Amino acid sequence: MMHASRTSIALFATSLAAVGGAAGFLLWPALAASDARTAECGRLLSQAARHDEVAAERDRMRSGLAEARTAAARVLRTIPAAAEQAHLMRMLAVGADDGMGTQTIVAGDAVPATPSGNGALHAVPVTIDMKATFARVMEVLVRAEGDRRLVRPIRIEIERPSEEKGARGAAPSDNLVEARIELDAVYGSAGVPQQQGEGER
Repeated sequence: MMHASRTSIALFATSLAAVGGAAGFLLWPALAASDARTAECGRLLSQAARHDEVAAERDRMRSGLAEARTAAARVLRTIPAAAEQAHLMRMLAVGADDGMGTQTIVAGDAVPATPSGNGALHAVPVTIDMKATFARVMEVLVRAEGDRRLVRPIRIEIERPSEEKGARGAAPSDNLVEARIELDAVYGSAGVPQQQGEGER
């Protein structure tokens, strides 16, 4: 009886070992595949993290480029091939209201834009005579400085109307000044204007 019990135990142990071996043999490929999938998942997660970093850097570069373009647009000016005096006068003319008395814009003949007089650049000298509030005079200057083309202020004179001038006509206003603004608008040598342009507002 004791001998039979030992035999049964031995057979049972052998069966367990066989089952365990078979299970290990069957499970080993699955475990290896699982390890491979785990490694692949780690690699993909690392790539995704790098992709997010690259995308964030791309967005930062795009934002920086947009800011650089905006800053450049504030300071850079174009030089047109022609004088474009009509655009120039429309840009400098301001609307009539209580702050505007008179405004006369006169464009002269083109002159060389450089001191040497050489090169392909010319400039149209423009004189603006105004009787308006100081704010409206500054508005003209801001328009000139903010235009898309290169406009260079040359001279600015601002004074209050004298009592003698007011005696000839209406009494001088307390808030109107007389101003003369001289500037020039640079353009390429093509299309040098031969006639003087004048506008009055």
